Amino acid sequence: MKLIKKLEKLQKMYPQQKLRALVIEDSDLNFTFTFRGHIGITAIESNRYNGILYQRITQDRTNLANPQPLKIELIVQEKVFLMSVNRAIELLNRYGI
Repeated sequence: MKLIKKLEKLQKMYPQQKLRALVIEDSDLNFTFTFRGHIGITAIESNRYNGILYQRITQDRTNLANPQPLKIELIVQEKVFLMSVNRAIELLNRYGI
């Protein structure tokens, strides 16, 4: 799995940080992404989350009758991510790998 290899690589780069990986495939959640240059903001359910070191967003729409939900893969600095929003612990528990 590419995400696990990326997590291992980042953990070696930042050994002082506790990093966590999440894979979110939930069509009931609303996501907002804003990117410009090297700045990026990720909001889930209108809440901005901090501490995201890596994200990959994919959606398989090849089956037009049944498009798949967004697949959001994140690697986060656990402490910073948890301080972002109260719901962050729920996301880590539910989607963390």
